[in-house]
Amino acid sequence: MLNREMLDGLASASDTSDSEVTATEMELEARLQDVLFSEMFMSVCYWSVALLLAIVGAGLVYWRFTHPTLAEPVSDPFGVTTPPWLMAALPPIGIAVSLGQATWRAVQGQRAWKTLATAAGFIAVMGVTTLLDTHLAAL
Repeated sequence: MLNREMLDGLASASDTSDSEVTATEMELEARLQDVLFSEMFMSVCYWSVALLLAIVGAGLVYWRFTHPTLAEPVSDPFGVTTPPWLMAALPPIGIAVSLGQATWRAVQGQRAWKTLATAAGFIAVMGVTTLLDTHLAAL
């Protein structure tokens, strides 16, 4: 069992090398931050995310068009109905427009993480609705 004297001895032994360790840790942390926030690393991350979203979005759009599930129009008490073909076409159009805008702005030198997040949101909504349509149709 450790007692207070042993802990005090350990603390005093570590005080002598704290300044050396702290300086080395600070240098390592500074180099790590330089690498993580470098222009090259941020560009690789941005284009990787854009490519991944394009692949996943294309897969979901392909699934949506090869397995069409058009729901019946819901009767609205005010008489306004949205056509099902419009609801089926909105998420793929949103994905394409968001990724297109993100790519266009990146080519111009401005990374638009917000538009990638918008595309990811459209992909998430489309993925969840596809999953629910698939599983609820099986029930």
